[in-house]
Amino acid sequence: MSRRWASRSIGLLVMLWGAAFSMARAATPGVDAPPDPGPPRPVVLPPLVERTLPNGLKVIIATRRELPVVSAVLLVRHGAEADPADRAGLAAMTATLMTKGARRGNKAVDATGIARQAEALGATLDSGSGWHQSTLAMTVTTPRLREALALIADVAQRPTLADDELQRARAQALDGLRVALAQPGSIAGMVARRAYWGDSAYGASPTPQSMQRLTRADVQAFHRHWWRPADAVLVLAGDVDETAGIALARGSVGRWRAGPVPAAPAAQSAPHPSPAPLVVVDMPGSGQSGVVVCAPYAAVRDGDRRIGQVAATVLGGGYSARLNQEVRIKRGLSYGASGGGESQPEGGVFTARAQTQNETGTQVLQLLRDELLRLGSEPPAADELAARQATLVGSFARQLETTDSLAGLVVRQIALGLPLADLQRYVDEVMAVTPEQVRDFARAHFQPDALRAVLVIDRKVAGDAVKAIDAKALTLSLSELDLERPGLVKAKR
Repeated sequence: MSRRWASRSIGLLVMLWGAAFSMARAATPGVDAPPDPGPPRPVVLPPLVERTLPNGLKVIIATRRELPVVSAVLLVRHGAEADPADRAGLAAMTATLMTKGARRGNKAVDATGIARQAEALGATLDSGSGWHQSTLAMTVTTPRLREALALIADVAQRPTLADDELQRARAQALDGLRVALAQPGSIAGMVARRAYWGDSAYGASPTPQSMQRLTRADVQAFHRHWWRPADAVLVLAGDVDETAGIALARGSVGRWRAGPVPAAPAAQSAPHPSPAPLVVVDMPGSGQSGVVVCAPYAAVRDGDRRIGQVAATVLGGGYSARLNQEVRIKRGLSYGASGGGESQPEGGVFTARAQTQNETGTQVLQLLRDELLRLGSEPPAADELAARQATLVGSFARQLETTDSLAGLVVRQIALGLPLADLQRYVDEVMAVTPEQVRDFARAHFQPDALRAVLVIDRKVAGDAVKAIDAKALTLSLSELDLERPGLVKAKR
């Protein structure tokens, strides 16, 4: 009986397997199998209309009629790079406080009132700051655009910048910094920025000390100095045409007046990397190590910037990119390794990063270094390059799908000081990059002597591995680290 039952069971399994195989072969795409990929669709950027109002403020309109929605972003082309040397975080703090109260008509409206007025329009009023940009933004239905622009205009021109809101925002920022400064990966990123850019403003990160120094007078001065119509751009993306958009802009931000033109922002220096090729920060008790490797990269207006973007994506742009392949997929040394390029007018930096166990920190550091150097001798294969180009083009195309991301795309282009027409050429330029160009870019920029690395690690756990990887390392304890000084070392008393 047992033999007969086994024979029948085996026969039944064979029959079921054969039926499943037949069904799989006959599966209908999109019903019981994934749909077949369709032909590539062209990436179409809507026309961008640019006009300048009498007060010097520029208006850019990108019309999208699919939905009755408009995203409005007011950009001022000054941000963290304009922070005083000992006041890192001032631009961001100013942007934060601007949404916490403003005069509307003859009445002062507090933070709760501003939030309620935005909510009544079915929206939120968001603010932000970064390199070369500070922004106010709202997304509303088309009939509410006039009211939204009136709110943005009042907040931009007449924020109250109240001291109690400064104290509250400072406390929140300090809490965030305490969390960041307890994470080896976050510390490694801050140290790497300072180690690569040196005394340039691009090397600064907000610190507890710089946040404690901020006063209401600092915030008021930053707003008075940099929030001006001649340095501002209003971006409208969505269900609005040129005629209506310009009329609404004239009736709101077009009434913005400012005093005498201030002095231009101080010119920033090019990257000034630390003499030490490796900075090691000893962080006793850290559960993991933070690893960062920096390399020269294309500046904003360099002719090979588009090639650099493709090269950066080959290395660090996605799960199957080279850094993650080597560190996570092949060796399981981290939950993820990534990388990306940052272009500034004065220079650029490519940053590779990962977080791993203390015992494998030096191994991961060497892997990141090796991958940057390998790209200069081993260009991407055709299928590897095509996958990474598809990543870039797909990301660009997704930014055209919603009004807020489309407005953000335009804002980033303006903040970089690049012509809007460059956006129309983006896809063709990315797809034109060849493997040989990627290799040559890496060979020119990712030279061994040009690399700078940071390792935040529990040295007691790591043992002698740190000494073996680079005897010339600048080694600091966490208590000796000073992120406000280009040399990273606290001054001796």
